[in-house]
Amino acid sequence: MKISKEYRAGCKTMLAWSIPLLLLATGLAQGEGAAQIATASAAATRASENASLGVEQRLREELRAVMTELIETGAFGDKSPQQIALDVDAPAQRVSNLGLLVDSSGASRDGLHVLGVTPGGSAEHMGLRAGDVLVALNGAALTDGGTSTATLRQTVDSLPNGGELAFEVRRDHQARSVSGIVNSVYLPPMRLRVGDGVALAANGTGAAAAAMQTATATATVAAGCGRISDFDVAPRQQQLHAATIISIDGVTPGPSGATSYRVNVGQHVLKVAERIESRYLSFNDRQRNGGSDRDRYKTLTVDVAPDTTTLIAARLNDDKRNEWQGGRYWDPVAWKQTAEGCR
Repeated sequence: MKISKEYRAGCKTMLAWSIPLLLLATGLAQGEGAAQIATASAAATRASENASLGVEQRLREELRAVMTELIETGAFGDKSPQQIALDVDAPAQRVSNLGLLVDSSGASRDGLHVLGVTPGGSAEHMGLRAGDVLVALNGAALTDGGTSTATLRQTVDSLPNGGELAFEVRRDHQARSVSGIVNSVYLPPMRLRVGDGVALAANGTGAAAAAMQTATATATVAAGCGRISDFDVAPRQQQLHAATIISIDGVTPGPSGATSYRVNVGQHVLKVAERIESRYLSFNDRQRNGGSDRDRYKTLTVDVAPDTTTLIAARLNDDKRNEWQGGRYWDPVAWKQTAEGCR
């Protein structure tokens, strides 16, 4: 679905946008002779190769379109193509394809206004349509303007595969309920390298930024690297919940929207925010978010090993779940480490 420049300029957001995956299955029936089996096998091989080429071509076209838009909108600053270098690494991920386009500008406080739905997506199957106003989701209000989009996204992201979403909707000045199941898609690990340069405008400008990136790259090669991730797969039965990494060693990690960040091997200091679902807490969001940044964010020190991804979560302290002052109800934890190549 093509999103117009007017939508982008108006601060609109597409929730759970994903590139569809083409799953291929080939079967081979038993023949009556070796020649028949060989012929069928060759035909199946050619079909598989042709299908793979189709997927590869489609992915190339999608990437070309994305890069063209990034360059045209100035995402890389004034850097020439020869100076651009970008490495994107992502672990295996679970994504929920809601397929819902809402106005995220925060200008309206009567709910989230639906601008459109992706054909065939979960939102369309539920019965949502353009013009609807989302008032609440799974009991959480969506009428707080600036935080409503975050509430919607966090609820969808934390939903288990096959979990249910229940919307309270206003349509044509009438209240109604809309609900349905959201199925997840599991994406394989991805590694993408763009360009051959050393400077990336998105992470800084000028000679200082280029020098810092060169030094970081040199140190990474010398000492090895690992990853820190806040991708939410934490088991709720262990009182572990979603968290967001605000900074790593005092620097905001990027790119925006990523859930895994490559770092040098060794010790790192993280600033972390919790994303515990409201239904697990006994106090309201105003109390929860009413404190200072010192109350909302907590510090966690982690040791990153080579070729290892360290997963970060928010642990709900069951004996302090009523103590919202100072954020005593939770603590950031490095709850799991998994082997994953890093270069």
